Parts: sequence; C-alpha cells; structure tokens
Amino acid sequence: MTGIFIVLEGIDGAGKSTLCERIKEALSAEGRRVCVTQEPTHDEIGSFIREGRVKGISQAAEALLFTADRAVHTERICRMLEDGADVVCDRYFASTIAYQSVNLGGRASDADWLWNLNRPIIRTPDLTILLDIDPEKGMERIGVRGAKSKFEDAGYLSDVRKAYLELAEKHSFATVDASKGRDEVFGEIMRRIKEII
Repeated sequence: MTGIFIVLEGIDGAGKSTLCERIKEALSAEGRRVCVTQEPTHDEIGSFIREGRVKGISQAAEALLFTADRAVHTERICRMLEDGADVVCDRYFASTIAYQSVNLGGRASDADWLWNLNRPIIRTPDLTILLDIDPEKGMERIGVRGAKSKFEDAGYLSDVRKAYLELAEKHSFATVDASKGRDEVFGEIMRRIKEII
C-alpha cells in the first residue's frame, strides 16, 4: 500500500516544523509508519544551501539550486511512499514559487517560470496545508528562536504571504489560520488529514 504525502507550507514563523512532528506522533500512534522530511534537505545540495555557501547569485540561480535539491528529494519521497510510509514534508515546491517570485533586493523570478521548472520533477502531494499567518506575528515567533535569515523580513514576508495565498487558490491547498492556538491549529490539520486517510 502506498503511503500518503502531506506538505505543510507557510511563511517563516507559521509553526511548520513543530506541527510536522506532532502529525508524525499522532499518525504513528495509530500504527502508521511516518517519515518527516524538509526542504531545503540535509542532503548534499540542501546542505550547501543551508550553510549559506552560496553568495552573490541571482534569485533565479538560487531557485535552480532549490529545485535541484527538490529533484533529489522527490526521488527519496517516492521511494518512501512506495515502501508504504506516510511522508510529512516541511516545505515543498510552493516555497520556491512563493519566495523566489517576490523581489528580494534584485529581479524576482517569474512565477510561471518557477512553476514550469518544478512541474516535471515534483510529485503532487495528497494534501498541502498552507499555514497562514500575519507576517508581524510570524516575526514575533522568529524573534524567540534566534538568528534570522535573509528571508525573514516583515515587508518581504507580507508579499510572500500574498503569493502563497494565490498558490493556495490555484492548487487547492487547505488553508489553516496559524495564528490560532497551537492545539486548535493542530486539531484542524488532523481533521483535514483524516479526510484523506
């Protein structure tokens, strides 16, 4: 039996990582085998991105690196799913489109180009949940966790949020208000997951 593929998306500070682990615990308690993964990955290309070794390149070039990491990651996701495991992923293709299609001190990449770049290498998730949160609220959460990345700017994240909401409508993502209490958000996510299991 093939596993189910669930993706959590959203701007920084939406709570994706914590919720991925809670989903894993809940599904594992029901006897399901669950793998949590994330992008960028901790594989060779993803680690190269995470460690900040890429400097002074265009957003288009950066998008190509994220997409190369995703191509390798998708192969691994497919193997896990075919082996019967459920996969819960913290970010997937929508992150590249939302973040790279918004100007960050340079020329933003075209959203259609980004979609066409990703379409041949992705696996369509069974469920994508957009954790929607006001950027100011997200920034407050980020402030608690430590150092910020170049992407963690309230004005920039406001534009990214708009891009995410457009993607959610276009690709039929389930949108959840991530500003609510943690348990309420988790409960809503699990309700959505139960609908596809």
